[in-house]
Amino acid sequence: MPKLTQQQLKDGVKALYPGYQYVVETAEYSGEKELCINCTQLDSHIDPRYASGKEKRRVLSEWCEFLTENPEAFTSLAFGTRMPQELFNAVCRQKNLKSLYIKWGVYPDISAIADLRDLEYLHLGSGAGVLSIEPLAGSSRLVALSVENFQKIRDYSPLTALQDLELLSIEGDGLSPQHIHIDSLEFLHSMKGLRAFSLMTARVASKDYTPLLELEDMEALWLSPRKEVKAIYSRLLALPKLKYGSLVELPQLYL
Repeated sequence: MPKLTQQQLKDGVKALYPGYQYVVETAEYSGEKELCINCTQLDSHIDPRYASGKEKRRVLSEWCEFLTENPEAFTSLAFGTRMPQELFNAVCRQKNLKSLYIKWGVYPDISAIADLRDLEYLHLGSGAGVLSIEPLAGSSRLVALSVENFQKIRDYSPLTALQDLELLSIEGDGLSPQHIHIDSLEFLHSMKGLRAFSLMTARVASKDYTPLLELEDMEALWLSPRKEVKAIYSRLLALPKLKYGSLVELPQLYL
């Protein structure tokens, strides 16, 4: 039974961003199950309490300790500031977590993600240092997955293990812009349950986008307007359920 709503499909990656109230210190936490924690990149010009490196390290250390020692505290978490490896590992101790949003960070080893067995919604933002996506293959309950600027990953076939996945976004850094490089889209042959797919700021080495034509449940599709996409634009637009995304809403990019 599909889980994503029509509004989530229409919003795409934006649907994964939770608008939670954010906190900086553990002392500000008051028992919420859903929370945004911005405990790094503390600006002493805004708050003089964080003028010293010692105070900044204290805030981070206290959150790592809290997340580790209270593994049932949260069901949904977001992080809007830099995610270091030690914080990533601590977050992955939250065994009831269903939604995790990371804006950006330096977390090359994502193997701890395998401990989040109930995870359904995941955004891993600006993970240029991520060394392997194999750990994601064990997140069997994932419904929506967004990975951004994974510069060291060229093969996304491990994601074919995610048979409940309805939304998949693979993007580079659109602001820089900084492209990612993917060997091929052959892995999509085994992901026919996808209902939304985004591939932006990315270069496909094989230059073959035809695997997308097999995704007959696709309702939302965002693609960079490359010549290979333009060549099959009319065939993509003819996908039986397609109604959202750049191909539908911005046809001038492809014609």
